[in-house]
Amino acid sequence: MVNLGNPTLLVVLPLFFAFLSIIISPFAKKVIKFVPLVVSAINLIVIYFIGLKVTSGQIVIGGTAGLMPPYSINLAVDKFNFVIVLLVNVLGLLISFYNIFYVKEEPVDKFHILFTLLIMSASWISVTGDLFNVFVAFEVLSLSSFGLVGFMRNSDAIEAGFKYVVLGILAGSFILIGVVLVYTMTGTLNMAHIADKLQTISPLQKLIPFIFIFFGLAVEGALFPVNSWLPDAHPAAPSGVSAMLSGIVTTTAIYVIIRVIITVFNYSAFIPYLFIIALLTLAFGEIAAFYQKDLKRMLAYSTIGQTGLFVLAFSVGTEASISASLSQMINHSVSKAILFLTAGIMIEAAKSRNIDDLKGFGRKNILTSVVFVFAALSLIGVPPFFGFFTKFAILQALLDFPGFLGYFAFGLVLIMAIVEGVYFYRVFRVLFAPIDKEFEKVNDWLVVAPFILVLILVLMSSKPMYVLNFTSTVANQLVQRTIYLTSVLGGMK
Repeated sequence: MVNLGNPTLLVVLPLFFAFLSIIISPFAKKVIKFVPLVVSAINLIVIYFIGLKVTSGQIVIGGTAGLMPPYSINLAVDKFNFVIVLLVNVLGLLISFYNIFYVKEEPVDKFHILFTLLIMSASWISVTGDLFNVFVAFEVLSLSSFGLVGFMRNSDAIEAGFKYVVLGILAGSFILIGVVLVYTMTGTLNMAHIADKLQTISPLQKLIPFIFIFFGLAVEGALFPVNSWLPDAHPAAPSGVSAMLSGIVTTTAIYVIIRVIITVFNYSAFIPYLFIIALLTLAFGEIAAFYQKDLKRMLAYSTIGQTGLFVLAFSVGTEASISASLSQMINHSVSKAILFLTAGIMIEAAKSRNIDDLKGFGRKNILTSVVFVFAALSLIGVPPFFGFFTKFAILQALLDFPGFLGYFAFGLVLIMAIVEGVYFYRVFRVLFAPIDKEFEKVNDWLVVAPFILVLILVLMSSKPMYVLNFTSTVANQLVQRTIYLTSVLGGMK
């Protein structure tokens, strides 16, 4: 009997469906658009069975060839990556539904096959316990993202896709070099086994492979200053892809950075440097977003700012700050997916990405505009939305950072929240401007996915402490890294 709680299924089943789609595509092109939806739905069933064990404190292990770690490619799910893989597939499901009605450019079947691979690779990154698998999964994710970013085949899309693939190759090369260096030191690729072996290696020796891996992941996570691909890629891509890139791809990269720092390298000495990088990322993203006239480019820079915010919270290094960071990741992933999906509807109706061309849209399309406003308010951190509670938790945590920098960061986060509020208010004012302008009719089904995501936001806003208490237990399990190591290795040395 198949064990539905086996994390290996989260990779194998989407991969099977992607290859099956390639085979049947010439004969059944019309059904291919449903494949990413089906894949995400099946993955959510598997995640449900995994969640039954993970939420009770267990770490769920999946292996290959019937061997125990570290002698097999293993997948390990604790509370932390359970949240990440859940986000990947909830957003994957709803965005796949949106794509069915949004994507009209041919070849439609190839778009949906690439989107299936994107969901598969993001799920793989989330649950793998093998450092080399992280590299391979990021390569698959980069290649599928490249195809999706350049899908529209206009000059903007081709340029953005080219920039993405060049930086993706650079990032992958750095990750691979770091992984090879780690292997020469430890003789293993299993994260838990590496962590065990690195305990006998000096901090200076493990610094070089760590820097290589971190730099590669920083490119994927859009940290300052290696984030130039993101503001070009998001506007050029179809809106469903922008939502996935912003809500999931950067989040999974930041997840791996946190996993590598805490679980694998236990490199607390790097935390102050990460704090500075996060401050710069936050300020750069929000200030750049303020000056944008292109709606999707504004949202793209906002993603950079938000990434800086939750990395800043993590880099305080306390359980409370890690919990606040994860809460903000959830808030950002859901809110930003809504914003990109509704932005896609607006752009489709106005035939323009320019914010000024959306004047009066909100008076003709109330539901879409209200959904956009709700998501933006949660992202800004306006009470009583969920984002208010996550930003409050981050501000509290920042005061625990030693010295002047903690107070500086506290002030900067407040100032950047005001900047964020101003540029979103500018969009609200344009949307509801009293101008009688005609917009093209768009498919009513497009608003279903962002509307369901707003309901999730409303639910989290009504029960904020339930979410924050859960992320607190996630942070507690994460910092107690021996739980992960002994669960994966079963006491092996």
